[in-house]
Amino acid sequence: MLHFSASRFFASSLPLMAATLAASAATFPAPYNSEHDTESRPLPPAEAAAALTLPPGFKATAFAAEPDVNNPIALAWDARGRLWVAENYTYAEYTLRFDLRLRDRILVFEDGGNGRFSSRRVFIDDLQRLTSVEVGHGGVWAMCPPQLLFIPDRDRDGVPDGPAEVVLDGFNVPTENHHTVANGLRFGPDGWLYGRCGASSPGEIGPPGAPAEARVPLRGTIWRYHPQRKVVEVLSAGTTGPYGHDWNAEGELFFINTVNGHLWHGITGAHYQRPHTVDPNPAVYGLIDFHADHWHFDTGQTWQKSRDGAANAFGGGHAHVGMTIYQGDNFPAEYRGRLMTLNFHGRRANQELLERAGSGYVARHGPDFFVSGDKWFRGQEISYGPDGGVFVLDWSDTGECHEATGVHRTSGRIFKITFGDPRPPAIPDVATLDARELARLHTHANQWFVRQARLELAARAASGRGAADAVAPLRELFTTHSDHVVKLRALWSLYVIGAVDDAFLRAQLRHANDHVRTWAIRLLSDRWPLDTVMSRRPAREQPPVDRALLAEFTRMAKTDASALVRLAFASLLQRLAPTDRPELAAALAGRAEDATDHNLPALLWYGLIPVAAVEPAALVEVAAGCEWPLTRRFIARRLAEEIESSPGPLSALLARAVAKPVSFQSDIVGGIAEGLKGWRKAPKPDAWDAFAAKLAPEADAALGERVRDLNVLFGDGRALDEIRRVALDDKTDLPARQRALQALIASAPTDLRQVCEKLLAVRGLNATAVRGLAQFDDPTIGQKIARSYRTFPPTEREGVVTMLVARPTFARALLTEMAGGRIPRSALTAFQARQIRSYGDPALNDEL
Repeated sequence: MLHFSASRFFASSLPLMAATLAASAATFPAPYNSEHDTESRPLPPAEAAAALTLPPGFKATAFAAEPDVNNPIALAWDARGRLWVAENYTYAEYTLRFDLRLRDRILVFEDGGNGRFSSRRVFIDDLQRLTSVEVGHGGVWAMCPPQLLFIPDRDRDGVPDGPAEVVLDGFNVPTENHHTVANGLRFGPDGWLYGRCGASSPGEIGPPGAPAEARVPLRGTIWRYHPQRKVVEVLSAGTTGPYGHDWNAEGELFFINTVNGHLWHGITGAHYQRPHTVDPNPAVYGLIDFHADHWHFDTGQTWQKSRDGAANAFGGGHAHVGMTIYQGDNFPAEYRGRLMTLNFHGRRANQELLERAGSGYVARHGPDFFVSGDKWFRGQEISYGPDGGVFVLDWSDTGECHEATGVHRTSGRIFKITFGDPRPPAIPDVATLDARELARLHTHANQWFVRQARLELAARAASGRGAADAVAPLRELFTTHSDHVVKLRALWSLYVIGAVDDAFLRAQLRHANDHVRTWAIRLLSDRWPLDTVMSRRPAREQPPVDRALLAEFTRMAKTDASALVRLAFASLLQRLAPTDRPELAAALAGRAEDATDHNLPALLWYGLIPVAAVEPAALVEVAAGCEWPLTRRFIARRLAEEIESSPGPLSALLARAVAKPVSFQSDIVGGIAEGLKGWRKAPKPDAWDAFAAKLAPEADAALGERVRDLNVLFGDGRALDEIRRVALDDKTDLPARQRALQALIASAPTDLRQVCEKLLAVRGLNATAVRGLAQFDDPTIGQKIARSYRTFPPTEREGVVTMLVARPTFARALLTEMAGGRIPRSALTAFQARQIRSYGDPALNDEL
């Protein structure tokens, strides 16, 4: 759990609070530098600003620098145009992860209008593991893994009004990869608070005290929380470490990432590629790749070799931190809509040019916006403000992104970049405007004002302080304005203040603009529960779904000309009861023009996964009319995996496939082969012989090979040599290798130990390999397993410890690793300790 070093502050009564805060500055722990490089220094702030190479007409100033700001990790804005900055001192090198002798704090800066801040105050300095800050709804939101906090500041004076409230917990801080923890708080156009998390920091999130069954599994990318409804959702899964996100003018979400592709379209229900972890859902089968047509490093080399200037010609390197889609009013017009992200090792800001492509977008490689000449530049966040200028946070350090060489905590910069001299904002405080004035702000050229106006209206509506006067002017904007972007702005604000009903949204399903139709679909289903990453329905109650509305959705799926609309429907599947999904899915899968779309075939399958458990025969009907090879292959694979417990649906699919084209038949055979890969023997489907007799395998060598292999599988069964080959083949997908390894363990061949030892280092297979090795009472096996403890997924480690304490010789290896600090002592439960004591071994007890 998160520790507050002055926990009494949060438990104290309000009269004591001012005195506590006044004393906090004096007691704030002095930061120390652990960076190995003690000789070099960052450029002086003004020189560092001058060292930013910018396009003609732009200039940079040092808005703030040490000692006024150190280790800035995140920023946010309030309605007054004040810049809120999160300082993180607790983040540390691998050996410490987080130094909880230190504390983190949130600062508030006012812009002096001359490129520098005019005032600075400490809002709070009693936080730890602080990774993000956001302002809205009467206070400040702080991400401090494993908790999301809300700190009230209703009078907006920059002083907490009361103790911090733990809104959510369960955001795990892993032993390894602690740099991938939850981060990135931002209010979205739909009124939800969005955040990010790396796939290496799996969590189970929910309100404090929520039971396990009520928590939502977090396995990477984007999650969101509704401040009024108190609901949390995880929108997608995968990638490595997302560290920046924003919405374009049409409200489409994009986020950046490190290592495995840098730019992603945020699609609800997506499972994205992940290089270091395995998708936890074994039925996913295939993952959606990133949405750019380029990389920022040489993929012919490992990503680690893109540092220290090696990837300058490509864009700077693999690590991206911070992101904005520029929609301000200071830069030249050609910059509007450009995505900017900070390239950590490249010491620059990359630009991405977003273009519609199929159901989503593709990012083209734009020219770098700036390059820093300061070797200490380590960009963290980028955002445009009320005058249209762009603010850039600089961590200011010499290490790489993991800080393996230590942290330099007494440096940090905030740069402000403008095109010429921007005009001071005409509105000093958005929150002082009346509701009608807030509605009029929705046509402002600077999206910053639109977002602040919407956030203020949402807060007023939630607290009953009056947003009703905004309804009529917002409706007029939606109805009469010629710009679809302004229409969308008005629609979102009407929704967040509760001024649209289902009838209004259903009318927009026939709107001429596909972005409006897309958002009508999303908002109509915004309260419907979303599948978890494991394709399970969450504990929330499923509201009744209007059958006429579902019929309208199905009609649109068949006829709507926009692939973006069809993407919204594919996402929507995961909000429906499984029995309501096949008809809509079939309507989408019948659209041949989407057969090779980047997103749709996989996303549709993710929505169909739970159907296999409740209505597998419906999958046969979807597959029979499916024009998408990937989806029908996945359906065949899923039905094949259930061949022992439910053989009928697969046989029915084979019967339907007899009259289909050879391409359809080949997809079905391919899916069956994938589903049964690693099996030694399987029952033959009733329709197999008739189906196989209709094939012409001689026309397709790969098809012929698969048919022959399946004939063996359905007959005498595969030889152990073939099963062993699958288990050891690193080019075969993990589920098949797991099945093959399980078959080997069940058959117990003479070389089982050697095979399991080879696979002990393979993430995703090592937990299964341990079960095979548990059969051998050899102390060296216990040592190998204990030494590889950190290579196991966190969810598997408890089982590994349980296996190690099952034998005295293995238990000794476990305790040796614990004594050396390589396995945490907390990994051993009291029950397991008593089990070790029960062996009656004095030496073992001494170690214990």
